[in-house]
Amino acid sequence: MEGKISHSGLLARSPEGHAARGMQIKGNEDLWVEIQANTFRNWVNEHLPKDLRVLDLSQDLCTGVRLCALVEALRGKPIKPSWNKRPVNQHHYLENVTCALKAVMWTS
Repeated sequence: MEGKISHSGLLARSPEGHAARGMQIKGNEDLWVEIQANTFRNWVNEHLPKDLRVLDLSQDLCTGVRLCALVEALRGKPIKPSWNKRPVNQHHYLENVTCALKAVMWTS
């Protein structure tokens, strides 16, 4: 089951959003959100190793494994402290997501 993606902020914010250029958004919100989600998923997959490809954003990022790998790829260095590459429970998932978010905050 695919997670629901919010429709808030239905405004293309970059030239990369050319797939929706000229599209009448009103009445096509679901299509627009799907285009944006697919664009983001493709961007994420460009930066992740092949064995960590994302198919469903809401499911594949929830353990924090792909999120940590993405942050490391974008930063060009490992996240410290190390994250759990084989999480088995919700506690591990939360630790991974927290590590990724802290790494992004410290990089900014």
